Amino acid sequence: MIAKKYDVVLACGGFGTRLKEITNDTPKPLFPIAGKSTLERCIEQLEDYNFKNVIITIGYKSKKFLKFIDELNQKYKVDIDIYVEENPLGECGALWVIKDKLCKDFVFINGDIIFSINFKKLCLFHRRLSSKLTLVTHTSDHPDDSDLVSVPNGTLVEKIFLKGHDTHSEKNAYLGNSGIFIINKEVLDKLKAPKEKDSKSVFHFIVKNFFELKINIYSYNTTEYIRDMGTPKRLNLVAEDLSKAKVNRKNYTNIQKALFLDRDNTLIKCSIGQYVINKNEIEILSKNIEKIIPISLDFDLVCLVTNQPVIAMGKISLRELDEINSTVVKSCLSMGLKIDIVSFCPHHPHKGYEGEIEILKYDCFCRKPNPGQFFEQAFLRNINLKDSLMIGDSDYDLFAAQNAGCNFLNVNDL
Repeated sequence: MIAKKYDVVLACGGFGTRLKEITNDTPKPLFPIAGKSTLERCIEQLEDYNFKNVIITIGYKSKKFLKFIDELNQKYKVDIDIYVEENPLGECGALWVIKDKLCKDFVFINGDIIFSINFKKLCLFHRRLSSKLTLVTHTSDHPDDSDLVSVPNGTLVEKIFLKGHDTHSEKNAYLGNSGIFIINKEVLDKLKAPKEKDSKSVFHFIVKNFFELKINIYSYNTTEYIRDMGTPKRLNLVAEDLSKAKVNRKNYTNIQKALFLDRDNTLIKCSIGQYVINKNEIEILSKNIEKIIPISLDFDLVCLVTNQPVIAMGKISLRELDEINSTVVKSCLSMGLKIDIVSFCPHHPHKGYEGEIEILKYDCFCRKPNPGQFFEQAFLRNINLKDSLMIGDSDYDLFAAQNAGCNFLNVNDL
């Protein structure tokens, strides 16, 4: 008989202190929101994607979980077991105890998040990159109070910013940790279990230590719905989104409608023929952003699409471009415009510049007015380009939109 291996770990052992005034004696994952608990919503998602064996790590109020999990086992085609921590092991401490019962690659989910994501796409991403540790990330609504990652090339994590650490240094990043991970079991062999004094969160212990070992960590950036309900304010937001059917609509199994935005002279000022090569040069075009905000509310996601030949010219690095884009994204967010995705073309068709990167000097498919950036995002996120809109300031933006089959508005006509 083949021993059972768990393909999902749900961490449900938190005390939920910040929600006590609302949940009273009920653990956060069991508290009903719009008539259904966070835990049951999670199990529904896992059943939809044919996950078979789930283990839930619990400590606080474990007896309340036992009866509820029996009911879930009868209701869903998912085999759910529990691991009760006699002594609190934190978010990830139990992984080393149950390590031998885990699949080679397993999904780890925090038990206090409401989400709807296409796990098939996530798992394909993890396998395609032969990743040992994949973080599901998204543009953070509250970057100053989030664990953030810097991902200059779009997938490889180059820097991490821990919530509550480095409070005096600027966080040049906008992608936040969502609380969902895919972990290769070998990761646990490379790290010793956290000690009593260590942080027990996946991000602050596993991700931090793996990063310091210089082992590649990958970011799966999604615009799908993922929100924690760990504070009264966030709980109310989740309840409102559920009532408006926002949660499942943003899943990539559903066709998405995107707002594409140019960057230079649409969101920030840039003199014709010049380039922004330092984040201190950024001048936000507030009036444009104020006009774009109400338009953005009619779309499922907002994607920045920008030509950045300064990379090919050797004027700035990918890391410096990421810092500039992070500043733009966070500035827009502070005004009420959330940019979910940043896409850029680093190429340039003309040679002969001092310091240029020759391998990037060619006539590519992603440089506007070519539609490559639009097609890439449509493939990754199931976007219907005919229902989508591009806002920009130039003929390049107009022709790119037309070539992609998008609608177009000139920002100067708003």
